[in-house]
Formats: sequence, structure tokens, C-alpha cells
Amino acid sequence: MLIRPIAKRNGMTFTIVAAVLIFSSIIALLSIANNNSLYFPLFAGSLVVGFILLLVGIVKINDVDYRFSLTNEGIHYFTSRGGFTILWQDIQRIDIPRINDGLALKDLPYIGIRLNQRENLINSASLPTLSHMLLEQRALIMLTDPNSTLYGNADNMLYPNIKVTHKYKGLQAMFINRMHYLHDTLGYDIYFPEDDLDRPAAEFVTLLRQFKTHCPRSV
Repeated sequence: MLIRPIAKRNGMTFTIVAAVLIFSSIIALLSIANNNSLYFPLFAGSLVVGFILLLVGIVKINDVDYRFSLTNEGIHYFTSRGGFTILWQDIQRIDIPRINDGLALKDLPYIGIRLNQRENLINSASLPTLSHMLLEQRALIMLTDPNSTLYGNADNMLYPNIKVTHKYKGLQAMFINRMHYLHDTLGYDIYFPEDDLDRPAAEFVTLLRQFKTHCPRSV
């Protein structure tokens, strides 16, 4: 079963909106060029926003067509940089991670997978994919460490202060250490944002659980 990410569908929308915004901003700027209008900063800002949206749209359009492939073997994850495989037999739990929000629990916009062993995933992953995942998880680090910032302490979590014994080095070591850290703080090893899914997170969790239950190789 192939899963097409919802973010892919939004790529064309971003591109069209960006094109309209850029065109209208340029026309507006040309019309006020000789008037020293107070609206110049507004239209200039709209032009910048238009180019940013255009860039986002192009990135989404050029991304892979399918984010996941669900098979009897496991979950195959794809990015433009490569991918990895999570075997059903390596999965202990699938759910939506939560954090404390006052006296209540707040769902995070991710699905989380807790593993009973991590080596098969690490060995199947391309190094560019691991780098992509490390950077993408900055937001999760900020949630677990209130003192972190997007370009501050969150970067330091590439080298979390965790005592882990493994054979890996470089990006593989960084990633498996990050998995240990997030396992201890949020309860899961690997996280996929809602934008990677084709349906609400709760429904996707149910789908994965059904695949795992009926998979002949699941133990």
C-alpha cells in the first residue's frame, strides 16, 4: 500500500498562490514607483512572501510522490534523499505522542513508533536520510527542552548526553543517540509529522496497527 503525503498535494496550491501574489505585488509596486507611497513596504513584503511561498511550493512538488509503502515486511519510508525500512517485528508500539499541557495531555502533530530494537532501521537508512531526520526533529527537541531554540540548544541535541553502547559512528551514532533521547523523553524512537500522512494521525495509527496485526512476519 502506497501513502501519498498530504504536503505533496499542497505543493501546487502553494505555487499558484505564490505566482498570484508575486504578480500582483509587482504590478502594485510599479504603479506606486513614482509616488513615494506609504504602501511600498507592504507591497515589497508581499513580494518577499510570494517568493518564499514559491520556493516552498517547488520543494513540495519536487518531493517524492509517495512517503510510505506498507508491505508484509514493514514500513518503507521514502524521501528525496533516500529512505529506510522499519520491520513490523521490530515495532513495540504505535501511537500519537503526547506532552503535559497544564493538567491535561496534548497530542503532538506526529505519529510515534517505539522499537524493541533499532539496528535494522539504522542499517537500512541512507546517511542523507538520517541527516534530514535529525534536522526535522529539532521541533521535538524544543518541546522536550523549554530552554532550547530552533538554532540554539536544539542543535546541541545532535550530541545528547546519553550513555549508550553501540557500534555506530558519525551520523548513525548521532541518530541512534537521538532515538534514545526521544525514547526517554516522549516514549517513542521514531517520529513522522502529520504532513507525511494521507489521513488524520489517529486513522493512520489504526492503519499501521492493522498491518502489524495481520502481517505474517510480525512477532
